[in-house]
Amino acid sequence: MSRSPIFTSLFSRLMFFFLVVMLIPVSVLGFSYLTTGRHAIINNLSGQSETNLERAALRLTQLIEGYRHKAYTISTNEDIIAVLENDEPQSMQQGMTRIYEQLFSIMKGDTYLATASIVSATGRVRLSTHLFPDQYDLRYQGNDTNPFFDLSRAGVDTASTITMRNRYVTQNNVFVFLNILRKVRNNSGDVLGYVAVDIFQDSISALPRGLGFSDLLLIDTENYAAYSLIHMDMHGDFSHFPELGSITFPLEAGSYVSESNIVSLIPIANTQLFLAGVTDTTMYQRNIDGYVAMILLVLAMGTILAGVLAYFFSRSIARPIDSLARSMHKVETGNLETRVAESDIWEISQLERSFNTMVKQITTLMDLTREEEAKLQEAERKALEAQLNPHFLYNTLNTVKAIAKLHHEEDILLITTKLGKLLRNAIDNRDAETSLQESFALVDSYLTIQKIRFGAKLNTVVELEDSIATTKTPKLIIQPLVENALIHGLEPKIGNWRLTIKAYRDLSDIVISVADNGIGFPDHLQYDTLFEPESHNHVGLYNIHRRLKLRYGDGAGLVIDSAKDEGTIVTIRIPLEDVSSSTKETE
Repeated sequence: MSRSPIFTSLFSRLMFFFLVVMLIPVSVLGFSYLTTGRHAIINNLSGQSETNLERAALRLTQLIEGYRHKAYTISTNEDIIAVLENDEPQSMQQGMTRIYEQLFSIMKGDTYLATASIVSATGRVRLSTHLFPDQYDLRYQGNDTNPFFDLSRAGVDTASTITMRNRYVTQNNVFVFLNILRKVRNNSGDVLGYVAVDIFQDSISALPRGLGFSDLLLIDTENYAAYSLIHMDMHGDFSHFPELGSITFPLEAGSYVSESNIVSLIPIANTQLFLAGVTDTTMYQRNIDGYVAMILLVLAMGTILAGVLAYFFSRSIARPIDSLARSMHKVETGNLETRVAESDIWEISQLERSFNTMVKQITTLMDLTREEEAKLQEAERKALEAQLNPHFLYNTLNTVKAIAKLHHEEDILLITTKLGKLLRNAIDNRDAETSLQESFALVDSYLTIQKIRFGAKLNTVVELEDSIATTKTPKLIIQPLVENALIHGLEPKIGNWRLTIKAYRDLSDIVISVADNGIGFPDHLQYDTLFEPESHNHVGLYNIHRRLKLRYGDGAGLVIDSAKDEGTIVTIRIPLEDVSSSTKETE
């Protein structure tokens, strides 16, 4: 009574054991992934980072807008405009004390967090709540160093700019972090000078506190530079901040995740600045690694348990496998009568049936092979006999040549001599390659015969460059092209025939061309089909093309350029390096 393969198959037994062994570790793995998956952690951290970054951006925006308003107030103060319009040194002006009082009044409460400086367009008038910065002294600044140059070139609508390009350390050893520059105009709109409100580092030192960022960066998109608000000594281009490697320009608000960091971006309103919050995910990654280690431990325990169970299970299938192995060894020694009995395990019984079928097929194939070998020997015998025929023809031509010479038949003597050379070259199979000089000699023999046949009607030009005369190329790649040109191109043409055969060096290639003024190829003919084995009417072209590809690869080729009733040019191009290496090997 046959058993159902569902209960006796190897698959069903393996499935049972694997379910028992892997159920616990797979459950633990799935639970760990669902509860502490990296994806959920990253999403949570990204959302928290973006929320905190919005708080930091709000603080920075409020700070900038406050100082921007102070710069606006200074630039619109009538007394300050009058001083700049007079453009006289401070020592010569009246009421400078009142100007300074107004300046300090506007900056009240911020004199330790920022400095306000005023300079006329000529640099003659210079005012500041602190010691006037040297870089704002326009008397000694050219266009390339003038801090107000970009602002002065801006349009009428641009009254102020915010930049971090003019960072400097004051003489009181206070670090200036941010600059707000603004034009001062009179009622006519003329630029009288500039206001610079320089924000000290201390004013923004409290900005990152309580936000949980490992670093908070201020990015200047115009200068492609970044400045750390936590590590104040770190600033420069993006190469100084590897954590910015995951972001791309143009910058957009959002979070960018890398292997060890989350970088969140948000623009600062009405500026070219972006705020970037960097969250270090290393600690969270270590937690995930801990879960992975636990999963690996469970998998290791499951593997050990699976090994114990597999040991007992393998004993149930060892016997039929061993029997099959012994039978295979007998077949290896040549005993093709070997057969195996089928076991009660369904998969193994399939294997045993396949083995028996294979042995039968091997026996059949062996019989066919012996039959093919007999046929091959017969074909070789016939080929050896066929080789005698060309030699007989060659010897017969020698006899005709001797008789022609005896009777002074010069044309017959010349034809038989040249035909003998052609035939000798055709039956000489010792070398697969020959020199271009020998190939052209073969072409000369062929053309000599054809000139006797066609007379003055056939005009030929044969040119071989001396530098490549000894270069080796495959045999019989030129003469068939000449024969094709004569038979298919010139013979159907009425009038004089012109046939040109050339071989020359073109840079790193050898070029062989056969040109005629014959009837050309028909318009409907596609040249690519001439190089296909199915093109029975152009066996010679296919043969040459195929041998060139086999010998030189894609570096060589055969190109046909033909025009109806005008002629055809067939060009062979061979890489000189491949030809040189072939010549050396032959030598």
